[in-house]
Amino acid sequence: MDSGAGTRHVLGMSRITAPNRPPAAGSRHDATVMLPDGRRLGYACYGDADGPPVVYLHGYPSSRLEPGLMPPLRGVRLIAPDRPGYGLSDARPGRTLLDWPADVAALLDALGLDRVALVGMSGGGPYAAACAYAIPDRLTATALVCPLGPPGLGWEAGSPAGLLLNLGRRPRALRMTAHMARRLVNGRDPVALARLLRRGLGLPYATPDLMQNQFGSRLVAGWREALRTGVDGPLDDACIYAAPWGFAAAGIGGRVSIWHGLADRTVPPAAGRWYAAQIPGAKARFLPGEGHFSLVFNHHREILDDLLGR
Repeated sequence: MDSGAGTRHVLGMSRITAPNRPPAAGSRHDATVMLPDGRRLGYACYGDADGPPVVYLHGYPSSRLEPGLMPPLRGVRLIAPDRPGYGLSDARPGRTLLDWPADVAALLDALGLDRVALVGMSGGGPYAAACAYAIPDRLTATALVCPLGPPGLGWEAGSPAGLLLNLGRRPRALRMTAHMARRLVNGRDPVALARLLRRGLGLPYATPDLMQNQFGSRLVAGWREALRTGVDGPLDDACIYAAPWGFAAAGIGGRVSIWHGLADRTVPPAAGRWYAAQIPGAKARFLPGEGHFSLVFNHHREILDDLLGR
């Protein structure tokens, strides 16, 4: 993966530092947008510059590097922003879930895109749902993949996602845990760390060589990038997940699909079932034997083809 040096352009109220050349299939190019309030929003582009645009919202705690977990993307232009406080994006103290759609809309404006398809993976699921609620006119379709659900509904019992929600209500313990996680991620061999966590994360068992040589190291690289500048992003996210979200899923518009692995130990399938029951007209697929990361790795092409109506 490589990243291109940038040239700066002025587009409306947003200033963008963009790659000098369009991304080739399988490569990654990083850039930043200057938002109207002066914050930087970082993002990466993958796939084909002329393909239909898809915005990918990363999980927790991850970054714009997350799509690099998948095989090279072809026939699609994937745009993956860092949420505030992650990677290349400036923090936004006091942000809420419903602040995010305006950032996405500003990114689309800066890139000259009217409407896009949207994917929210795991901890990106609530943010994708917020976009489908707040800016449905900018979205052609939304896919929620193993999405984290709202607090207090029982889906989270006994899961790592439930532990995260509990920590989100205890700021001091959350901060201590975040700093411990940062030290762990930065201090361990990436493949060894991924292997240690493999069972709970649902990594792709069908590809042991890839997992050992590529998947594990890329997964940890995404975590390291998320925490490179500090823990503000993950801390804010955890508190946001654990608080009232500020909108009802029943108010989500447009075409929505839900994908969840029945072997997901990180975010239980009950979260996906909740979304399916709440979002009007949502189409859900629950896949036997698929865990949290194996689903998106093994079925990313199906997800994208369905999202784009192919």
